[in-house]
Amino acid sequence: MDIASTGKYIITCSKANDLVIWDLKGQILASIEFYLGFIYRARVSPCGRFVGASGFTPDVNIFEVLFTKTGDFQVNKAFDLAGHSSGILDFDFSADSSHMTTVSKDGTFRLYDTKIEFAKGEDPHLLLTGTWESAATAKVALSPNTEVLAIAHGSSLSFYSTIDGLLDNTIEDIFMGPITCLAFDALGEYVLVAGDKHIKVFHNITGYRVAIESAKRKLTQKQTSATKERLEKLIVDNRKFLEAMGETHS
Repeated sequence: MDIASTGKYIITCSKANDLVIWDLKGQILASIEFYLGFIYRARVSPCGRFVGASGFTPDVNIFEVLFTKTGDFQVNKAFDLAGHSSGILDFDFSADSSHMTTVSKDGTFRLYDTKIEFAKGEDPHLLLTGTWESAATAKVALSPNTEVLAIAHGSSLSFYSTIDGLLDNTIEDIFMGPITCLAFDALGEYVLVAGDKHIKVFHNITGYRVAIESAKRKLTQKQTSATKERLEKLIVDNRKFLEAMGETHS
């Protein structure tokens, strides 16, 4: 179940191959039939413009939800996220819906650029693929700036850099049972995980390390003096934070 940030609709979905869109009065606006074998995950994009689902087949199906000025309601196919060789356990949107990530049973995750002209037939652009410790179930979250990917598998949580796709850190055995929910805060400073009737909050340490690496790469390019000064300060500030937390940095 998910609700649009616009407050205009709610979606519900089950393992059956359909996703139902409701208005807030409980009336059905549309029912979308999927061909995913059975559905693992359904989400609404942060902007409220898209809904999607993933399941047993190796694709994520994304639809555009439209409310016209005349009050008409439409749901149209937008695009698919393709390329995996097995079912997609979970997927997530970036904060501005311009990027998406997927995590699959095939042991890989992917990052896509979805800021595309899909109405003209343009497909999402694959930016990155990486490997993860494959498990029967998983939840994925993409940081607001798209620089960090978090994957919950069992009771453990792994963090990956989207700059190089490599594993940065894993926090093991957070709960006695599996992690049931995973999310970044709006600024990407913290990661929240739920399980065992508890919610635990962690610093996004990987985010600080990746920010340093990203700034160092930008400094190798031609920058204005103001931008160079800002990047150098960012590196210093993030290094100080990591040192205060007893963490290593580059």
